[in-house]
Amino acid sequence: MRAVLAVTGAALFTCGAAALVLGLGGFDGLPGVPGGLAARPALDPALARFAGGSDWFLPAAAAVTELLSLAGQIWLVVQARALVQRWRPDLDPRTRDLARTAAADLARDAAALPGVSEPRVRLTGSLTRPRLLVTVTCDGGAVLGEVYGELGAGPVERYRRAVGMPDLPAVVRLRPEFPRPRRRGPRMETA
Repeated sequence: MRAVLAVTGAALFTCGAAALVLGLGGFDGLPGVPGGLAARPALDPALARFAGGSDWFLPAAAAVTELLSLAGQIWLVVQARALVQRWRPDLDPRTRDLARTAAADLARDAAALPGVSEPRVRLTGSLTRPRLLVTVTCDGGAVLGEVYGELGAGPVERYRRAVGMPDLPAVVRLRPEFPRPRRRGPRMETA
């Protein structure tokens, strides 16, 4: 879906930029392009005659563009709401306090597992579709399957019980961290 939106946005941006350059007369001196494009009317004369002779054409075109604009604005509101829900879910204050306390316990329990550092816990989603997001940084030598199993069997299950959502979906992201090799500089030999 993102690729379709990116391609559509790029195409619309290109068309808008080309229309702006055309209106400013940027294409007038190019070889193979008829002169005076900026001075020509925006609509073809045949289309202008048709629009002038039909009482329904311009109101119908305006209605279609208004509907497209409204659909775009609704889509933007939905996307903004999803972004806000990702950072602050729609929960009542009691559940939010329980989730905050349970998140601190989950982070502490996850940090106690061997090879685990920097656990981050966040409750996201909407009131009807909440989800738990756990991001854990593991040492390079940690067995990721064991870390995942320990998290799911212990701390995540205790979090679900503490919040009162036994069917809460949990997304566990494991990020292995490998030690960076030391860079050796050039050796200086002294005589």
